[in-house]
Amino acid sequence: MPKLMDYMISPYPIRIIDSKVEASRLRLKSIAVGQAGHLPGRTLFRSAVLFEHWALVYIVSGSGFYTENGGKEQQVREGSLFFFRPGRSYSFGPPPGGYWDEYYINFGGSRVAEWLENGLIAGGIVYQANAVQGLAAFFEKVLGLMDGGVPGDADRAALLLEEMLLECSLLIQGSRNLQEGAMPHIRQALNACIYEQPDLPAIAAALHISMSTLRRTVRSSSGYPLHEYIHRLKIAEAKHLLLNTSLQVQEISGMLHYTDPFYFSRLFKKYMGISPQSCRSQV
Repeated sequence: MPKLMDYMISPYPIRIIDSKVEASRLRLKSIAVGQAGHLPGRTLFRSAVLFEHWALVYIVSGSGFYTENGGKEQQVREGSLFFFRPGRSYSFGPPPGGYWDEYYINFGGSRVAEWLENGLIAGGIVYQANAVQGLAAFFEKVLGLMDGGVPGDADRAALLLEEMLLECSLLIQGSRNLQEGAMPHIRQALNACIYEQPDLPAIAAALHISMSTLRRTVRSSSGYPLHEYIHRLKIAEAKHLLLNTSLQVQEISGMLHYTDPFYFSRLFKKYMGISPQSCRSQV
């Protein structure tokens, strides 16, 4: 299998295999692998890149970042799996002085719409696929099948891609369901300490989950980072107190462990759209 050197990408030999089979010779017309590659020790960070095709990326080792359409920067680490989708802008790669070991496959065809509808692929999210066994070996097999230029092998590569996407989606969905099942207990624990500074490591330990799982579960269920979710719980309670008690804004701020009333007021306006004083005047 050919290897080449491109020191802008990596200090190690890389492999990039383009399809060597014309579409008319493929027996599978609904899906095809366009290109596959292995970039060990990748050091290149790319910004605002547009892709013409769907692509699947798997990080064997190393770390970095991934952003879609200028959205929230997501961390990439060993075992991360993510997609590029056509027509979106991506910034991705390791930080300065860092690296990651990357496999990728780009693909297209009418079957992609079915995969998307049924959750086999999704853009904009970095998944952890550590539980999926043999992913690096899978990519190596696809690279081998694509390298020979045999139509039957190109079809086998497409079928192998679908099989792997199904396995990953089942494990990812199963993990997501377990996380969402923990959310009511997390919400109850956080609500119980609205009037204090929550001890998050203690909450995670009491629920028998790690801090990373606590953060990931809250983000997955609510759409908010953990710290913002806690702020929103406190601000919702502040609104209740403003509308149903005669407590002053400064008193409410202190009760909810905001030592700076001006910071509290800014947060209230950010999440409620009006100031605490305006909220009370609505009564």
